[in-house]
Amino acid sequence: MGEIATWIWIVTAIAGLLGTAMGLASLAVPRWGQSVVRLGPDPRWKGGWAEFRASYGGALALLHGAVLLTLVMSFQAGVGAVMGASFAASLYWFGMAVGRVVSMVLDTDEETRTSYNAAGVGFELIMGVALASPFIAHLGS
Repeated sequence: MGEIATWIWIVTAIAGLLGTAMGLASLAVPRWGQSVVRLGPDPRWKGGWAEFRASYGGALALLHGAVLLTLVMSFQAGVGAVMGASFAASLYWFGMAVGRVVSMVLDTDEETRTSYNAAGVGFELIMGVALASPFIAHLGS
């Protein structure tokens, strides 16, 4: 692995660690996840906190944990495993950015054009590019 590849692995690992940490935080403290996504359980239905622990907690932690695992095991599993796992995680973040932009364009009556959402799009694109970097580097080689 050359110097460029080492930096790509580091960027991917940082994004993987950040995604895993965000997931673990939401799993352990669902109110933290609620504050980040600015949603809350519907008081008419029981069990809403389980959704924060599941989708913003466990799923986010394990998705990014898979990226970290493939990075650690890349000497056994190969570069393709890293590209596959990190590319899948990047699509998650790109999908969130697309959804947020669509909402900012179409849901103006819901006051979605906020600096928070603009910053969210930026963060999601950065995470998406960071996680896609092994795949992008492979395309360039």
